Amino acid sequence: MSKKPVPSKKQAPSSTGSRHGAYVRTARKKLANKLALSKCPDCGATKLAHFVCEECGKYNGKQVIEPRKFKTAEPVQEIAA
Repeated sequence: MSKKPVPSKKQAPSSTGSRHGAYVRTARKKLANKLALSKCPDCGATKLAHFVCEECGKYNGKQVIEPRKFKTAEPVQEIAA
């Protein structure tokens, strides 16, 4: 049975940290490039590229969905005690 190679010296914690830091840095760059934001040509709102605009409901100049209507909060009625 042959002997397996063994590290001659202990790895410094800073070496491990710098290697991990380089990996995290490249992973963050990949995530940052995933989201492609663009402006809607109809309403000018920021939207994801290749997705329907949530503000006006249009995609590629055509009305695809109804635009979102946000409900306003109704005033709370006080209960007479």
